[in-house]
Amino acid sequence: MINPIIMLFLLLSDLGYIELEQILTTNLLLLVICRGLYTITYFFNYNKEPGEDKKLFSKHETIYFTLKQVLLILVGMLYLPIAAFISFYSLMMTGSYLKKIGEERRSRIIEILGTLINILSPILGIFWYIFEEENYVIAAIGISVLVYLYYGLKNSSFSLADLLEKYGKRRLNKLPQLIQYIILIVLIAFPTTIIISAAVYAPPVRQTYMVEMDDGVKLATDVYFAPGSFGAPRPVILIRTPYGKTGWTYSLAKLLYLPQGYHVVIQDMRGTYDSEGGPSFQLFTKSNLDGVDTVEWVRAQSWCNGGIGSSGASALCMNQYYYAGMNPEGLLCQQLWFGTPEMYDHAIYQGSYHKSSVETWIESTAPDNYDYQIGLIFQFHPKNIAMYNSTSLSIELGPHYSNVTVRALHVGGWYDHFLQGTIDGYIGYDDMGATRARGHQKMIIGPWTHVNFQSIKQGELTYPQNSNGYDLVLGWEQEIFDDSLLNITTNWDKERVAYYLMGSVDEESDQWNYWRYAYDWPLDYVNDTWYFNAGEVLSNVSSGTINMKCSYLYNPIDPVPNLGGQNQPFDLCGPMDQRDIENRGDVLLFETENLTEPVETVGRIWGHLYVSSNCTDTDFTIKLTDVYPDGRSMLITDGSLTVRSRKGYLPEDESLMSGNQNDIYELLVDCWSTAYIWAPGHKIRVIISSSNYPRFAANPNTGVPLASNYLTHYIANNTLLIGPTYPSCIILPRLVNVSSTHTVY
Repeated sequence: MINPIIMLFLLLSDLGYIELEQILTTNLLLLVICRGLYTITYFFNYNKEPGEDKKLFSKHETIYFTLKQVLLILVGMLYLPIAAFISFYSLMMTGSYLKKIGEERRSRIIEILGTLINILSPILGIFWYIFEEENYVIAAIGISVLVYLYYGLKNSSFSLADLLEKYGKRRLNKLPQLIQYIILIVLIAFPTTIIISAAVYAPPVRQTYMVEMDDGVKLATDVYFAPGSFGAPRPVILIRTPYGKTGWTYSLAKLLYLPQGYHVVIQDMRGTYDSEGGPSFQLFTKSNLDGVDTVEWVRAQSWCNGGIGSSGASALCMNQYYYAGMNPEGLLCQQLWFGTPEMYDHAIYQGSYHKSSVETWIESTAPDNYDYQIGLIFQFHPKNIAMYNSTSLSIELGPHYSNVTVRALHVGGWYDHFLQGTIDGYIGYDDMGATRARGHQKMIIGPWTHVNFQSIKQGELTYPQNSNGYDLVLGWEQEIFDDSLLNITTNWDKERVAYYLMGSVDEESDQWNYWRYAYDWPLDYVNDTWYFNAGEVLSNVSSGTINMKCSYLYNPIDPVPNLGGQNQPFDLCGPMDQRDIENRGDVLLFETENLTEPVETVGRIWGHLYVSSNCTDTDFTIKLTDVYPDGRSMLITDGSLTVRSRKGYLPEDESLMSGNQNDIYELLVDCWSTAYIWAPGHKIRVIISSSNYPRFAANPNTGVPLASNYLTHYIANNTLLIGPTYPSCIILPRLVNVSSTHTVY
């Protein structure tokens, strides 16, 4: 149950009434000065007569009077209007007491001073309102004037005898002593609890810096201190974002890291929002250097204890990989959600150009220099190592896996457009990193679309409640951060990989739709070959006895539309029914009979195709689906390959086809990875075509360089060859030694 005092604090905090810096400076200072003047003149006024036998308070009552002043200050400091009311009332009472002292001592100066204080106090309040525009404050000051005129002015004119007669009953002393103590404890505990709550739970005050990078560019950087730390040295969580440092990035950091006692630093990446960059910047290409400069700046601050972790999803994750590959001193751990260490290979070109993902994202993230950024991508396609060395950990010219020393959590989804990047990042850190990183990585992959691990609805399917990864992801992350930043040792000998084995959402079974825990990745497997046979048959028994050609016409101005899969959230994504595109004339289908036993695949999937075309360049696409008993063909994973890139992505690897349909080309189409089990009664289906738009660009079939739009296009007559000579197939990995590599909870 929530403490009601904490609830009151949270209410005031939400209304903007509590800010720790204001409490400890403006409110407290105002109250101490004004109430202090009141107390001095109060005692001086009533304990002034020589030889006076009567005292205003006994020793016991003096303690109560002092506590009253302390409590007024403690309560008043919580809320500026209350502080203003108490302070201005106290000032006006101070003026009245001074006037009375001046009259009795025949001191004209003291009497005039008291009068001036009475007159100037409300005038000061009016000026405060004019310059600060605090409506609540001027209202509080107005009420203090009314209370003073009705009550305080009359009370200040009492003599000592009148005062003793009026308040001589000492009503508090008539209460039982136990009740007095209880009242005293409550009066002290209430404001002090609120003050402590303010220190711990108050919205952190933001401090903004323009941090200068090595090349002179300044990046806007916000610093938030851990609640209650008052800027004392603590571990720091660094977040670098292209989406604005005060938006959802801050909201997530406030939820995850500030309550754990970390300071948080959030920075706008170069060229975005409040950071400098200029019209010719390109996203991510300076992230490796900017990240290092920022880590060095953080470590040099008095509030950093030398330990730094980094955090962020998607684009925020990608730039973490690049500066981790530079091994900046002090960077100890990372939270790497749904990103990739290989920008070109995964974000830009996955066998074919990721048109929608690239162009839509850049247009929304850096609209002012969109044309420049897209132009550079096309200019340096195919992959230019000099251009992309700063955004890859596998090119030795720049940041590299061998430099990585951090311990990290890698999180991805089977339907995420950076899925293979998550897997490759884990393997690269764990197998090729420096000593501190090796064997100290963890990975979680669920049935999720991009950064959607807290939901059970993915695409058109709703998975069981256990697919929600919120607790698992945050729990493993905290273990790693505690280990690196707080010296709370975690056990690295336990399972370090968790992956969700997907399957039918219509049938309940303990054989699928549950979490498996493994000690490492990749797992031991053998490849099962499923051949494309005559009659649209998919079989793992034989490739047939007769060679056949399966041909179709691919028209770039009428591409096969995308229906879900590993896409960005602004496109259709996740498992979706493919039936709407399966009856087109430019689509080939191959499927099994109804399965009598479960079929499982875990790992990286490849399409092995033998093809020909009448064009010098074209694409071949593959989709792998689960056909439910009701006919739905639910997408599991897919891939595409632009034929000119069949030997690799580098310029020297590009090789156009002859355009002669008698020439046969062997292709390996990368469909990335999955963990799936087809249930009995379902079918395995493979869809072959030459477009999947706009997930992948529509190839114009002309062999011209990559571009946004093409004025010229050819209709391609594309052929898939099947049979014993050309055993086109899809390769599904099957795990072995599962019992020795896994633990199932």
